[in-house]
Formats: sequence, C-alpha cells, structure tokens
Amino acid sequence: MKMNTPNNTTHSRSAFTVVELLVVIVIAVLLLTIAVPAFQSTIYSSNRSLAVNALEASSIMARDAALNTGKDGAVVFVYDPEVQRVNIIPAIKVGTLRETSTAPSGPGGGFASGFGDLPYFDRDVFVPAPVGQVLSIPDYWMVRGYAAPGMLLDIDSRGEEAATWFNSSMYGDDNVNIDLKREAHWVFPETGFFPRNAQVNGGNLDGSLSTVNRDLPTARQSFMIRFDARTGAVSRDTRSALFIDPRNSRERIYGDQPNSNQQTLRVDLAESLEVWATRVLSSPDVNGDGLAYGNDDEQLREQLIGTASNDTILVKPVSRVALYDERDLVLGIGARGLNTETQSIYLPHDQNDRNVNIQFDTSLFDTSNEAEIVRRIDQWINGNTTYTTDNDLVIDFEDEPLSRLYLVQSYTGELKEVLR
Repeated sequence: MKMNTPNNTTHSRSAFTVVELLVVIVIAVLLLTIAVPAFQSTIYSSNRSLAVNALEASSIMARDAALNTGKDGAVVFVYDPEVQRVNIIPAIKVGTLRETSTAPSGPGGGFASGFGDLPYFDRDVFVPAPVGQVLSIPDYWMVRGYAAPGMLLDIDSRGEEAATWFNSSMYGDDNVNIDLKREAHWVFPETGFFPRNAQVNGGNLDGSLSTVNRDLPTARQSFMIRFDARTGAVSRDTRSALFIDPRNSRERIYGDQPNSNQQTLRVDLAESLEVWATRVLSSPDVNGDGLAYGNDDEQLREQLIGTASNDTILVKPVSRVALYDERDLVLGIGARGLNTETQSIYLPHDQNDRNVNIQFDTSLFDTSNEAEIVRRIDQWINGNTTYTTDNDLVIDFEDEPLSRLYLVQSYTGELKEVLR
C-alpha cells in the first residue's frame, strides 16, 4: 500500500501576491485612461448630433406650422436656468398689439391716455402652436441668434429710434447713441432671468398689477425664426414681436379667488393660450367695467400681454443661428468656468430684486467690462477662438471654430451650415 508523505501533498493558493495586485491595478488604470476619454468623446458627439437634429427639425416645424394653420409660424428659443436647458418652441401668430414707444419723443413713463399722435409700435403676438413638439437641446449646448448691425434698435411710428430689444446693461441699456447698439451681436435667449412673481417688469412681487416703469430694461428677450403663412418662406418682417410664455408662479393678479371676469384675464387659468390671447387683444372691454376701449383697458392689455409683462418674451426674427457647447465658449473667452446655478456665464436672478434682470457673472472673468465680454463672445462665435491673457482676441488663421453657424434657407426653411 502506498503511503502519502509531506513531499507529495498538494497545496492550493489562496491569495494574490503584492506584485500581482500592483500589476492588476496598473492595467486597470491604463484601461480607464484609454476608455474614459473615449467614452466622454462618444457622449460629446452624441449630444452634438442630438442638438444639431433638434435645431434642424425646429425650423422645418415652424414652416409647417405656418402652412398648416394659415398664420405666420415661428420657433422661439427659450432658456430656463432652473432646468439649465434651451427649449425650442413652435409658435403661431394670433394678432397684433399696439404699444406706446419709449423713444425720447414718446410718453417717457406710465401709460398713454390714448395713442393719438404719440409714437407707437405695432407688435405681432405669438403663442405656442397647438400642434408641434417642444424640442430640447442637450445639457451645455446653447443656441445664439445673429442680430445684424443696427438690429438692436427699433423705429417707432414717428421714425424715432428706440432701444427695447436686448436693452440690458450688457448692451448699453436704452442708450440709442452708442456704437454697441449699431454693431452686430450673437445674442443669447435671455428668458429665465427675471422676477417670476411680478406681473410686470419692476412691479410688485405679490403678482398684483402696478404701473409699468418704462425706464427699466425689458425683462425677457430672445429671438425666433419666422415664416410667412402665405408662402411658407422666411418672413421679411423684421419688427420685434411678443411671444406668450407664462411664467411659473402662483403669485398672480386678483389673488386666489378671482371672479368670473377676472379668471378670463389670468393666463395661468387659460385652457387655450390662443383663445386667451385673442380675447385680450381684441376685446373692447378687457377689464369688464362696461366701458369699451377705455384707458384702463389699454393699460391692462399692456400689463397682461405687452413688452413689460413677465408672461411674454420680446423677440425678433433672425436668419442665422449658432450652435455651440457653453463649456467650449468659456474656455475660448478666458472665463474660469460656468456659474454652477445656471450652467452658463450669467448670474441667477435674485427673485427679491424687481429692478435688475440678466447680468454676466463677472467673477468668472478677468474684467468687469460687460461690453468687452460681449465682444469676446461675438468674436469666438465668429470663429476667432484665440484668446490671450492681455484681454484681447488676436487673429489666427489656423483657428478651428468650435461653434456651428447655420443660415435659414429662404424658401425651404432648412438650415444650411455655413462652413468656415
């Protein structure tokens, strides 16, 4: 019989050696070093494709809305810093609002007592289309519209210049005599930086009605791509218009128990924004006091649906848009990063401040000069991405533009990329 001895006993291994563990860790680190950038690049490319597809589809959707409804169609670009995303909303025209002008020869403040010979603007009013999908751009991807030279100025019925569109401090407030107003700019959808509880810009924070302060910049501003209902072509109307986008607030006029007539004036209670806006625009007795077309009716119309209303966005048509990643922009204009609350270069709005709207987060920059920051943005979008520490952008013909520029084709509504 064969006996087992210690020399032929089999031993099993129960652990890795230190050297083997180090080899495994090194291999894992190497794999992560290769895989993570590749994964991030895949996500970046995927989000870029989603952003391009949404942008291109939106323009076609606006043209279809115009042809299908028999009303001018558009897509409006809206940015909400709370969700940190650009939404593209299809819209249709429902009427026109006449507003008194803020030009130097205009009434200056308060409301006019009837228009008479006072200068005014006729602004078309748009509402979200009853059919059509709201399209969202992926996180960090942004859209800017091209404001051609002089586009920041409007001409009223008397031929006077007025600054109402993009008239925050970044663009020289309402000063019509500065060069900044006459230059071309790539403007951002400034739609979410305002006191949500106030019915009108600069008004009471409890949502009650108050006199409009015309010396304040317009609270909500953006741009749209607009199409003519008759032809389906890009509209030649370049005037400013109003887009109704009800703010997310419980603080509303007439409080929690409005009577039947007051309920019809509450946009947040409307089953159809198209029906609601049409009534506000066309009713001779808006406030229900039995007096048709009284001064109070005109005031109420402006408070509910005019430029000063925080439920509307002042927009102008553009024919060129830029698509880009906000993180690329930050690096290209010398900023230190994004504001963590808005995921943009703008400060979140102080909801208790009625008089100040959108502002750059100047703590991100090496300058507090807003006009300089605007200039950096414009040049970066245009393709000059070489930023130097002496606060200047220099011409570098080997630059590779990181923004994608699109031109709206006049008759098809398609967006064609402009190669540079």
